[in-house]
Amino acid sequence: MVRPTKSVNARVGIGWMGMECFLALAVASIGAWAQAPQKKIVAVLDFANAAVQGGINSPDLKTTTPDLGKAVSQLLVSKLVQDGTVSVVERSAIDKVLAEQNFSNSDRADPGTAAKLGRLLGADGVVLGTISRYDYDEKWKGNVGGGRNSRSAPSPMAKYDIKAKITISTRLVSTNTADVLSVSEGVGETDRKNVVMDVRDTSGRVLQGVGQNSPVLNESLDKAIAQLTTQLEPELAKLPPRVPVIDGLVADANESGRLVLNVGARDGVKVGDRLQVLRPGKEIQDPANGKVLERNDRLLGEAVVTTVSDISAIAQYHGTDPAQVRDVVKSVPKEP
Repeated sequence: MVRPTKSVNARVGIGWMGMECFLALAVASIGAWAQAPQKKIVAVLDFANAAVQGGINSPDLKTTTPDLGKAVSQLLVSKLVQDGTVSVVERSAIDKVLAEQNFSNSDRADPGTAAKLGRLLGADGVVLGTISRYDYDEKWKGNVGGGRNSRSAPSPMAKYDIKAKITISTRLVSTNTADVLSVSEGVGETDRKNVVMDVRDTSGRVLQGVGQNSPVLNESLDKAIAQLTTQLEPELAKLPPRVPVIDGLVADANESGRLVLNVGARDGVKVGDRLQVLRPGKEIQDPANGKVLERNDRLLGEAVVTTVSDISAIAQYHGTDPAQVRDVVKSVPKEP
């Protein structure tokens, strides 16, 4: 009679050993995933069109100032998304916050305003850009199949020698401190000979044809964006993570000190957070533009967050005076 005990035990032992190895690998994989660095979140604003034009030689550009700011920022966003080194805030989210905050174009170029905008968007950094220089030169070489001195009717197709050069610069702003952490620059230059174009369709030469009918400009832009991205991406990787700064209001308060706040997880609030509770004071405004320069708020006490939802939180308050609706809640300042 054959006794299968040893072989069965051996198989069971091997099975348990295999299961243990599998579990060990699973735990290791989960640990590695948990320790993997999270992508930094970046907002890219429309670039300023402050181009200094030099060497402009085109009848279409003599009276036309190209505005490439939005197109260039979209090209940079596409490149960053394609490379996958960072997460980029969607354009619709930026437009919504800009509309709500009513920031002017000059405000958006200010690092302090950009940092505030970035915090509202939950970004670690904000990219501000400028098209700092644009050079364009085109020379007519003659019509294809008949020129101006030809007895035959002039052909609508003509040859051009075209040169284009564009310089783009960016500033990377920290949303924590509003400091400019780095400056990058990309330069793209294209020189094409005997480019054949239909003289009846000037869109190939006029800058409004960006992305469609302006191959020389597009090539220069692609080169500038590629060079710019090579410099910018290592700086984006070094961005310090955003430290949530809570700034909200008391939406409800009762005698026991239970407060309902109008800020929640979307604003960075977490269970256990300590928040200052302040009574709003007099606002001191700039007489020139009406902006609030300072506000004399009075500290009442602190509240500890006990429950958090996406858009609200509940906190337990302890202070000198009872808290009221519309009292201000802010992050406790870090000690230096």
